[in-house]
Amino acid sequence: MDPEILTEKVATQNKKFLVDLKRNENGYYLKVSEWSNSKKSSIFIPAEGVGKMIEVLRKFQDLIQDGEITEEIPPSRN
Repeated sequence: MDPEILTEKVATQNKKFLVDLKRNENGYYLKVSEWSNSKKSSIFIPAEGVGKMIEVLRKFQDLIQDGEITEEIPPSRN
């Protein structure tokens, strides 16, 4: 088990998220864990994917805040 370098908690609705910055022999990565109804699941994002993940989340946040989602938006083909 890799030690946490930095940890942040996010709570929303009935879910809790824990975002850990960790490091192993391959480099830095994020571990994002979700607790919902006593169940836990996690995803791991290598350091080189963090920027792209942030870009996608910001894009989705902008769409939600601007109210631009009126129908299903086709996925981008990056």
